[in-house]
Amino acid sequence: MKYFKNPTGEVYAFEADGSQDDLITDEFVAMTSDEIDRHINPQNYLSDEEKEQLRLAQFKSLTRRQLKLALLENNLLETVEQTINVIEDPIMKTRIQIEYNESERFERTNESVQFMLGILNLSTEQVDDLWQYAMTL
Repeated sequence: MKYFKNPTGEVYAFEADGSQDDLITDEFVAMTSDEIDRHINPQNYLSDEEKEQLRLAQFKSLTRRQLKLALLENNLLETVEQTINVIEDPIMKTRIQIEYNESERFERTNESVQFMLGILNLSTEQVDDLWQYAMTL
């Protein structure tokens, strides 16, 4: 395959046998081997933070009911609520209270959700397991 991009960055691939050469106009620029690799294998060029965000995005959102039941069944519901109440920064405390009490759905990638889960001092694997369990409720 021959890879080209147009001025807007759209990528086009044409058979390398020359059968489609008449479709290649002056607006197409041949891509370098590095650009082709980045296009075909974008996962190889992600930062650790981007990889973690993709990993977290694979978890479905939870309803308030699912999250609270999972916390309750793991003896964490009271801990979360008590810990939120003793957050020292008044703005952060209010933000987390609003997120916790008013959200209908909880996204794993949400900053406030990550903060709430972080105050539980659970490992990433434990949080993953808790989230997976909650998705079944």
